[in-house]
Amino acid sequence: MSEGDTSESTPHPDDPPDGDERYLLRNRRQIRGLLKSLIDQRSLVSAHLGGRDQSFPTAVLELDEDGEWVLLDASHNEAVNRAVEGAGHLLCFAQLDHVRVRFRLDAPERIAREGHVGFRAALPQTLYHLQRREFYRLATPITESPTCVIQVTAATGRPVELRLRVIDISGGGLAVNLAPGMPLLELHRTYPDCVLELPDCPPIRVPLTICSQYQQTLPNGTDSYRIGVRFGALPRGADESIQRYIFRVDRQRSARKSGVF
Repeated sequence: MSEGDTSESTPHPDDPPDGDERYLLRNRRQIRGLLKSLIDQRSLVSAHLGGRDQSFPTAVLELDEDGEWVLLDASHNEAVNRAVEGAGHLLCFAQLDHVRVRFRLDAPERIAREGHVGFRAALPQTLYHLQRREFYRLATPITESPTCVIQVTAATGRPVELRLRVIDISGGGLAVNLAPGMPLLELHRTYPDCVLELPDCPPIRVPLTICSQYQQTLPNGTDSYRIGVRFGALPRGADESIQRYIFRVDRQRSARKSGVF
């Protein structure tokens, strides 16, 4: 994510990801261990300035021996570094072995060592680590991807129907991309009358709750918003239809890799 991007809308640090507190860690030893793993694996961290639509790529550089503070790399953009100094806190997002990690750093303090700038902050009191996936998530094929229809209200007050290609799907939710110019969705809001259209399956009406929303740059250079949503109560038989689609596509991919298909 480039510096200055509109971020995944900065949720409150005590809001559990996807509404589940099972993944909230408070044990300092565990928190320190995960941050050390971010250092060892040189994991990219996306740091979002609290209360601002601004972020920058960074990395965890160091933990002190007593586990009291953490050192975050500064930006190459001096204007961003000045903004960090006045931000009050940073919300940091990363992945560790393909598992999401989120933590908050309060009152980042700018320091310089041997000409290198970084930001030091107290060890976070809590850290989210989604230790396992509740559902297998499938990246959908472009040629046979589901469609999600969401009814929203445009800035003019008129209702707008968004027909969006589903880019990944699981038994618990899905993700879509919003193209530039499309109205943004409201984080944590439930859109009650949405439609999921699977190939070779009747439309499924299901409420969708917006869980995440962040800007990303696509391979062709254009910017879009990736939206993660969670299913509400699925109608009878819908879960089986979703799992059949996932199984069929996954089986076809495995067959192609093995040369059978």
